[in-house]
Amino acid sequence: MTLQSFFRRTLLGLVGGIALSCMSAQADEAKPSEADLDRAFATVIADPSNLDASFEYARIAAVLGDFEAAVSSLERMLIYNPNLPRVHVELGVLYFRLRSLEAARSYFDQALAYPDVPDVVRERVNLYLKQIEKATSKHRFTFSVSGGVRYQTNANAAPGRDILVIDLPAQLDPEFQEAADTNVFVSGRMRHHYDFGGQRSDLLETNISVYGSHQYELENIDVAYFEMETGPILHLAKSSGITVRPFLTGSFLMLSEDPYQGSVGVGGTLTVPLSKQVTLDAEMKAKASDYYTSSVRPSASNLDGRELSGEVGIGFVPRNDIRIRAAMLGRNVKARVEYQSYGEIGVSLSASVDVPAPINLTKGASVWTFSLNTRGASRTYSAANPVVSATVREEHEFRADAQIYAPVSTHVGVFAGVGWRDVRSNLPNYEIDNVSVMGGLSARF
Repeated sequence: MTLQSFFRRTLLGLVGGIALSCMSAQADEAKPSEADLDRAFATVIADPSNLDASFEYARIAAVLGDFEAAVSSLERMLIYNPNLPRVHVELGVLYFRLRSLEAARSYFDQALAYPDVPDVVRERVNLYLKQIEKATSKHRFTFSVSGGVRYQTNANAAPGRDILVIDLPAQLDPEFQEAADTNVFVSGRMRHHYDFGGQRSDLLETNISVYGSHQYELENIDVAYFEMETGPILHLAKSSGITVRPFLTGSFLMLSEDPYQGSVGVGGTLTVPLSKQVTLDAEMKAKASDYYTSSVRPSASNLDGRELSGEVGIGFVPRNDIRIRAAMLGRNVKARVEYQSYGEIGVSLSASVDVPAPINLTKGASVWTFSLNTRGASRTYSAANPVVSATVREEHEFRADAQIYAPVSTHVGVFAGVGWRDVRSNLPNYEIDNVSVMGGLSARF
């Protein structure tokens, strides 16, 4: 066996997920047992200078998940012969799996220093070094962007024809009734982590989100939206996994090229792992919002006010490919005018499942992700709107969205989804029913 073919087999096996497992003579060899490990150890003790015996012991230990024992055996080999590039590579991989990244970097660098390292090995080692550089950098960025087309049966979120005016039946002008339309949309998200260093792995997290949409017919509801949120993630005790995150938030919304809303706020989240599969989380947020009047929306400033919201959720991951979350929600909005102020309570349930791709769109094996998000809420307003009715407004809202995501490459995928929003009210002016269908492309980096 040539040096190049040996390294190819070894590194491909390591990257596949089991350190040193491809160094066995037969690909279908049965997984070694603890008894095999004991026998290999006895051979090493009998002749510590036998490098083949030490290497075999390290291989078995790695396959059985005892990486520390494998490291000890391989490092002992370097005492007898420091010029073993394959051992440097394997030690780098083992330390990488142990998350001792600086030690892994040192061994990888030593392996690359040998002039006759095959290209396939150099390429794989450089992949590890890139991951180490990313993991050890104080600054880490992730990006996602998606775009597509959406059709909605009630794109302007308007009621039907029949409404009330001063408690008298009336018919809404067709211009303001519910209308179907199609839009194109694009959204983007950037997440930045700044590592404070230290044993607790505390960091500063900043999220920036942007969204824009353009309607084919109802251009007065074209949307441009920006939101930023920043705050530290603090580990109360690293072993417990409990984290708190105070944050600042701000957003700005434009409708049809006119400023519509701006808000600033503060909040905090708490995350408590209850077990390996169950996590409890909670969030509180307070914000102040200003609405801007325009010729199209002359009474928008009536919505100016403050909002306090909270959410308590529990996440359950029974398997790596199944994720479930349920939550209780609460919101209190105090607007400039009483009939725009309300209290809200609700619940949400979401789930996602990864399944083997029924149609493989990538070069290798892949999974498709199916997700379902549902939400129900009830709202009671503080006062009646005298222009509409003497009756105080009450609403019950239900939302459901289902989506499928299929990767077409490492970073790019296609998605499709359907959604339904139904708002039932004791006043017809506020009843909304909307069904949406969408599809597009998504990229993550």
